[in-house]
Amino acid sequence: MAFLMGSDIMKIPVYVVTGFLDGGKTTFLNNLLNKKDWKEISILVIQFESGEEDFHGRHNNCHKISFPKKTLEQQQKQIIDEILQNIQEHEPDEIWIEWNGVVPFSQLQLLFLNSPLHRLCKIQKVLHIADAEKIENILGRTGSALPEQIANSDFAVIRGARSKTAYKRIRRVMGGINPGINLYEARAYNDLYKQLFSGKGHPVNVFFQVTVLIIALYFIVKPAMDALKIPTNTIINVFLGIILQAVPFLLIGVLLSSAIQIFIPKETIERRFPKSIGLGMLVAILGGFCLPVCDCASIPIFRSLVKKGIPLPVAITFMTATPVINPVVILSTYYAFGGNMAIVINRICFGIIVSVLIGLTFANSSAQSHVLTGGALDRLMCSCGCYEDAESVTTFTGKIGLFLRHSQAEFFSVGKYLVIGTFISSIFQTIGTGIFTSSQSSANLALSIFIMMVMAFVLSLCSSSDAVIARSFSNQFPIGAIMGFLVFGPMMDIKNVMMLSSGFSKGFIVKLLLRAFIICFILVFLFSSLGGI
Repeated sequence: MAFLMGSDIMKIPVYVVTGFLDGGKTTFLNNLLNKKDWKEISILVIQFESGEEDFHGRHNNCHKISFPKKTLEQQQKQIIDEILQNIQEHEPDEIWIEWNGVVPFSQLQLLFLNSPLHRLCKIQKVLHIADAEKIENILGRTGSALPEQIANSDFAVIRGARSKTAYKRIRRVMGGINPGINLYEARAYNDLYKQLFSGKGHPVNVFFQVTVLIIALYFIVKPAMDALKIPTNTIINVFLGIILQAVPFLLIGVLLSSAIQIFIPKETIERRFPKSIGLGMLVAILGGFCLPVCDCASIPIFRSLVKKGIPLPVAITFMTATPVINPVVILSTYYAFGGNMAIVINRICFGIIVSVLIGLTFANSSAQSHVLTGGALDRLMCSCGCYEDAESVTTFTGKIGLFLRHSQAEFFSVGKYLVIGTFISSIFQTIGTGIFTSSQSSANLALSIFIMMVMAFVLSLCSSSDAVIARSFSNQFPIGAIMGFLVFGPMMDIKNVMMLSSGFSKGFIVKLLLRAFIICFILVFLFSSLGGI
């Protein structure tokens, strides 16, 4: 029986339906769970709110239990005990949860992660049901609960979109909160069903198939690469070497950045910024030296500064300088380049100069206005997908738990970029021709800087570990191109643009990206051409 087993293989899959009150969650469950091909599956439905419509199972295979919001807030042990009792009594094949629309998703995670339920159940997928006519207004009045639900959802169903324009607008809002969410219109339920259950094969079979695929790829690809005289083993060894050097700095950066986000209120930082541009930029630079935060933390602070009326040039200087010149970045750069202080000093100087120049290009009054959008979203989630409001957690134990969850989510979120960047770097380092370092022409220098800056944007590495990756490119690219990689990457990359898109106008983001790229490119190219790097 599934409930007697503790491994992930035999855990009961849990599917969660989220959304605001009267958003259509119960209607969705009635449409889905009463399909004829479901009547042989034993299902436990758990409702944490009651609306105008009741859930009715037609095939006697669904068992329902309900808990009011008051019980959810005050008697969680009672809820856990009752769920356990129903699992033992009905032995469900699946559990479906209709979550309360005004309660943060983190409370559901606590129910299933920090209780005996985690040994029996596993949250498989999360869906969000949204009313197109209400979602934008609701987001501004529900605190962090609804955005957090969206941020944790795999799918979203949009109901009541009267036009393509309205649907695209909602799609943009939802995508700003959760860039990876899959959106469907209500009439596309059949597509949603296919997506939802396309991966419901038995975990043992899935694991076996993945294992066989990896083994097959190894035996097929390796001989082919050996035949082409591509040193596969060398690439693997270089890859592992770079990863082992970079991961400690990534971990340090994530832990320190998360600690600042959780334990230091944003108002404490905001109060330190004067309203004058000159003094403000000086404070922004000093703050960058003192605060070991990456872009995951600097962008939310940036938006808060703009909303508080801090001059836009000052806020931009802080956002772009902090990920380049903070203590963890300086330490990782020093280590990666073998104690070469010239590289460290150049990175700091270029980071400061480029940040100040970018900020000054937005000094006119027209640039200051109309940069913020999505007024309903008063908080901006970080790139790891975390949307829990640290200020709503008041106890030290709660903050420690939030710190650990945030650190874990952020580490694995940015870690995938590190793996991709390391893989590309190991290939360049192993089979690269050194064409960019062998020629000293201005055209070759400009092209190499351009390539490395584009690569920095695409790879989206965390600034606390990007120096290790940059160092591995030094045999293939001149030092000027490496400097462009080290300076531009932390300021602007794909994940930064995605974060900015949920709170700033598209025009502002495009201007910021282009100005940052152009200023960084020109400065690095000029100094490299003159022998300054």
